[in-house]
Amino acid sequence: MKKIKGINRKASKNKRYRRRIGYREFISSIEARKALVKSLNLMDDTFFAAVMEDTEVCTYVLREITGIDTLTVKACKVQYHIRNLISHSVILDILAEDDSGRVYNIEVQKSNEGNHPKRIRSYQANLDSVLLGKGCDYDSLPEAYFIFISAFDPFDLGDNYYEVERKLKGRDNTVPNGVHEIYLNTKITTDRNITKLLQYFKNSDASRDDFGPLSDKVRFYKNNEKGGVSMCEKVQRLIDESNEELRIKYAKELEIKDKALEREKDINFAQAAEISRLKAQIAEMQGS
Repeated sequence: MKKIKGINRKASKNKRYRRRIGYREFISSIEARKALVKSLNLMDDTFFAAVMEDTEVCTYVLREITGIDTLTVKACKVQYHIRNLISHSVILDILAEDDSGRVYNIEVQKSNEGNHPKRIRSYQANLDSVLLGKGCDYDSLPEAYFIFISAFDPFDLGDNYYEVERKLKGRDNTVPNGVHEIYLNTKITTDRNITKLLQYFKNSDASRDDFGPLSDKVRFYKNNEKGGVSMCEKVQRLIDESNEELRIKYAKELEIKDKALEREKDINFAQAAEISRLKAQIAEMQGS
């Protein structure tokens, strides 16, 4: 992406930022590592980011969602941080660009908190400020897709696909501005073609192979020993190299997963002890 700078990977010198959350100690146990990775699905930010970082996978998912069969993703950034000195900064889960110059922002959201349409509005404004260089004509703004995938029905209308369209009031005339706003959810099942993919986002069953490169990548991370190690390293890297806000976000997500693992009957005492240590270190980081 020529106009989009990469993620700032420079670690903070502040000791509080440099402190790890204990995740490395947790994944030192092979069984604990396998249990954690297998419990993740594509609605988890960490797993979603690791899977979608692959441009082939990102291409497949975007083709399925947008219906643009010819698009090919040429660049994909995960957890792209747009920093603003005087206004609210944002972190985009996925920011991709295809070979035609179109850009795509994909967000996954489990909890139904906040005003999601206004969140997308903020993301659009922040992204446009990055894409439109100083002195450039507005025509240079690329076509942009903002895709919001949630575990709940954001409009409570009983559908799993919503697309926002700008129209003149009282008329059928559309007012295209190059922005496409799509809301998907895994809660509602319909006869739409997208439903199977959305349900796969929710369960991410590693035994399935009917979602092309997406299934291949999920299976690699969940069933392959090297994939499991790679997944844990990616999660650790995202935590280590991101800002404190994102780090705490991941820490909370992992803590939720750990609670779920504790309820599993096959978890042994040693794993439970490692989980407890992780939770204690998360609490220490958040309380400092």
